Amino acid sequence: MLGYKFFDYKYNIQNFSSDLFSVEHIIFIVLSFVLVPLICILLRKTNHKKVEIFIKVMSIVVATLEIVKIVWESYYDISTGHGFNVGGILPLYTCSLFIYCLLIAAWSKNQKAKNISLAFITTISMLSGAIGVVQCNGLNWYPFWTFGAFYSMFFHLSMFATGMFLLITCYKKLEWKDAILGWIPMAILSVVAIAVNYEYGADYMQIYEGSGIPLFSTLAQVLAAQHLRFVFTIIMLLTYIPFAGVVVCFAKLVYIVDGKIKAKKQNNKVEQ
Repeated sequence: MLGYKFFDYKYNIQNFSSDLFSVEHIIFIVLSFVLVPLICILLRKTNHKKVEIFIKVMSIVVATLEIVKIVWESYYDISTGHGFNVGGILPLYTCSLFIYCLLIAAWSKNQKAKNISLAFITTISMLSGAIGVVQCNGLNWYPFWTFGAFYSMFFHLSMFATGMFLLITCYKKLEWKDAILGWIPMAILSVVAIAVNYEYGADYMQIYEGSGIPLFSTLAQVLAAQHLRFVFTIIMLLTYIPFAGVVVCFAKLVYIVDGKIKAKKQNNKVEQ
């Protein structure tokens, strides 16, 4: 018998340390990195009308689940006397941008806003999702077989799978400029995140303390001790640009290889 229920909150779960890299989590990681690329490849010829339907459905699903999670978590925080968790529950994380950008990509009529949102979804968001599948922070707070853990795993898997699906179906073809375009939503959200971080000592977007990233968290401590925390904020925020550039670079290599394969097949047909 498990010592907890599926919807139990972290304060009610006793004798739990972490399920990060547990057997269940490792199986989840392996299946994610095998099945997501495989399914996307099998669906690579999906026409763009159907891809748009997928984006619309996913935008509603992730937005609804985020609202449910916030209400669920806030209920327990308030009812157990901890109060509303301004420093941790607001959708001001880097991963929260997946929700906003997906909604814009699905429903906006502004093509420029859609392009910027798609650039984020297929660069920073996709790579962050892949990292989140492996370094799933929710499993540090919740056992694997709970809503809290499932939400964290589903959300990061959705980020990874959605970005890959849009790239493999060629709904979005990355260009070098997308490293910058994909960063624009980060810059916009950071305006609010910085204000909340410096007011409440939170670490939204990891631009206040660099929590969870050893090198950056150390740098944040050193600069904070010198009263230069704002320098760390700028450094951390700008770091997301090369982060996006890694994805664009990899995509460009794939495009080159794919182009050569297609050219070779075409030459073979001509020779025959």
